Amino acid sequence: MQHPQGAVAPVVAWPARLLVADPAPIVATVERLARAGGREVVARCADRGDAQDAADWLVDRIGRLAPDLRVEALVQPGGGQHLLVLRRL
Repeated sequence: MQHPQGAVAPVVAWPARLLVADPAPIVATVERLARAGGREVVARCADRGDAQDAADWLVDRIGRLAPDLRVEALVQPGGGQHLLVLRRL
């Protein structure tokens, strides 16, 4: 998404209560999934419960941000942690 000079790109912040590492920018992720489909890893969590909390929050947030975009969030183990994967339906 290109923005006019001096414009600020929109941001949807991950809440501090969610214990996620390397969170992806939500707006850019939504734009890519809407345009190209597929799936993206959007964060890492040390605990499966934390990953599921983040997954539930993210699906709800995207439902508000882009109501026509249907997504699901998957929690997948990988490398001793849990990956939060967002997939367009």
